[in-house]
Amino acid sequence: MAGRRRTIILAASIAAVTALGLGVWRYGPGLAVDLAADALTRRGLGPVAVGARHFAEGALVLSDVTLGQPADGASPASGAHARQMTFAFTLDALLDGRLADLRIDGLTLRLVDGQPGPFAPLLQPASAAEETAPAPLTLPVDGATIDDVDAAWLAADGTPLLRFQGSAGADRLSSDPDITLTGRLAWSTADGATDAAADLALSARLSRADGRERIELGGDVAPVGGGRGWHVDRDRPVPVAFTLTRSLIDGGVRIDLADCLNLPTLTLDAEETTLRLTEGRLCPVEGQPLLDLTDGARSVQGVLAGARIDGDAVTGRLPTVTLAGDPLNGPLQMTASDGDLRLPSADLAISGLTVEAGIEAPDAPGPVVTIGRLSARLTDIASPLRFAPLDIALSGRAAAQGIELAGDVRDPQRRVRADITLSHDPAAGRGTALVRLPAITWARERLQPADLVPAAGGIVTGVAGQTAATATIRWGGGPLRLRLVASLANAGFTAEAATVSGLTGQLVLTGPDPWVTDGPQTLEIGRIEAGLPLTDGRMTAILTPTTFDVVNAEWPFAGGRLSVEPVRVPLGAGDRRVILRAENLELGLLAAFADEPALNADGRISGFVPVVLGEEGIRIDHAEFTGQAGRLSWASDTAEAAAGSAGEGADLLARALEDFRMRHLRLTLDGPLEGELTAGLSLAGSSPAVYDGYPMEINLDVRGPLAQLLSVEGRLFDSGAEGFGQSLVKEQSRMKSRSPE
Repeated sequence: MAGRRRTIILAASIAAVTALGLGVWRYGPGLAVDLAADALTRRGLGPVAVGARHFAEGALVLSDVTLGQPADGASPASGAHARQMTFAFTLDALLDGRLADLRIDGLTLRLVDGQPGPFAPLLQPASAAEETAPAPLTLPVDGATIDDVDAAWLAADGTPLLRFQGSAGADRLSSDPDITLTGRLAWSTADGATDAAADLALSARLSRADGRERIELGGDVAPVGGGRGWHVDRDRPVPVAFTLTRSLIDGGVRIDLADCLNLPTLTLDAEETTLRLTEGRLCPVEGQPLLDLTDGARSVQGVLAGARIDGDAVTGRLPTVTLAGDPLNGPLQMTASDGDLRLPSADLAISGLTVEAGIEAPDAPGPVVTIGRLSARLTDIASPLRFAPLDIALSGRAAAQGIELAGDVRDPQRRVRADITLSHDPAAGRGTALVRLPAITWARERLQPADLVPAAGGIVTGVAGQTAATATIRWGGGPLRLRLVASLANAGFTAEAATVSGLTGQLVLTGPDPWVTDGPQTLEIGRIEAGLPLTDGRMTAILTPTTFDVVNAEWPFAGGRLSVEPVRVPLGAGDRRVILRAENLELGLLAAFADEPALNADGRISGFVPVVLGEEGIRIDHAEFTGQAGRLSWASDTAEAAAGSAGEGADLLARALEDFRMRHLRLTLDGPLEGELTAGLSLAGSSPAVYDGYPMEINLDVRGPLAQLLSVEGRLFDSGAEGFGQSLVKEQSRMKSRSPE
């Protein structure tokens, strides 16, 4: 009996335990759901409502699960809703306190800005007493799948600010999970200024060791969209690969790039131009994390390399940029090197662009960038060249409101240095630079204007003296504009057939396309050598886009005055005609230019000299001088010897010129200044040594270079050449016929 009783009790106990187990198996998960819902509600994460539940194929299926109060349709509300949640169990998993599998279909989650609803407890910062070590990113589930996710962060009016639509999955969530995420992430701003998205196809592996949690993430991201002034074109998916490490002690986060990330094409749209940034790569600094938020520190270190910029205003390769420091509180340091850019509208190239800069408080309103050094070589790419390459070194500060820089500019050979200050308004795309050039000394074989402005080499050579200048450069809203103020001190140069020295004064020009003067400009001219020396002159002129206008130019000369008639001289190809006018020149002083001591004269003459400036040089075009009463005296042993061998007419002329009393004089000159000139001389008067002072006329012609014409002694009576000798033979009969009977 006792044995049967024990058997019955044991059987009943087994049946009860089995029934209890079956009850737990059958109803325990459902009871757990109710208990979990109550617990969430008590913690402020509710209410939680389940529309229906049932078992199917050994899994608990919940339908129409809602977290929070449903929206009333008039305004958005924070909360979550799942169309269906499926919990799969195994006995081992239940005994171990985990689920075998979790599947959520049709998950919709909304978080309204400023209205967290059921998520409020999760968003409140913990007090110091409540802070605990961060929990691992694991869940008591072997595997999980979420299909048809629609999660969004909304503005108060319901505008989506951040939204993800897609699916997610994970294996081994309770230990070292593998996670996949596929879908579309979109973000925008409440004012509609930004509307962008990215298609995601990512996978991650999570592992833990030494108190740290490590997530290795890789996959593809395809961004598209943009905002006010910028947008990303859908090009091709961008591969990404990085590792996120989180401390399980203090929650610090570190992100390390596995390799360089290829950046998508970014288009910047300004009011007057469009810029495209392509081929950029974000690379790690060797051995350093891209982002480090561990041990109370916050730093970013990375390299932006290889980016190209293309647009109407600028094209080329951007410098390689390295960032290091705290991106929010600062300081944040930046270095950039090896940038090569072109500015097509200004016909300028910038090479070797290097920048060293820092930001003290990047997250402050209106952050200011301190530029320790900005250097580059500026090269003119216009044709013809406007200036030689220049090396620029600047420092200053930059902000959204404007850029202010100061430094110096030098030629590559370090022969010339100028101070420069620069300001630029990024919003308007306009700026100004002021360049101050201290007095520099020009010298042959050392420094010439053509070394700095190549076009000057075709105009002037042999420049000497000193020049100081100030240039104002403006850009934006059109072509580059310059204003140059140059001060000359005893400067000189050689141009075509003239040599100029002793230039003193100030020139104001604007340009460079074209260069023109700012109104009439006046210079003192110490000396001009163009056949005859002219000293102590003054010129006032205007340079226009097509002409060089002489307003006034005059020199004291031979006791009288030489001047240039007001004239407009074309700058293009072809002959340019200028008329010099002579007034009251003293014959005695003019005779001194003949370099003949035996030649003396008095009286005065006046006239004009048309000068033609052409490609073949300077030509005198029928110059003419006339004079009234005066006296001419020329007696020379050489002249007498030449006259004796030339014949009777030459001898007569020689005696007449020893003492000739002039009533009228006419002198003509014609021909190239550097070639053979034709000179004519007509004298009307008398000589006591010929025909007892009876009135006579003498007409002479001679050809030769200017220097030989001035040295008249040997040419005057040369009967063997086409010169004075033959002319005298023709004049002899005329002189005899007019002699007294």
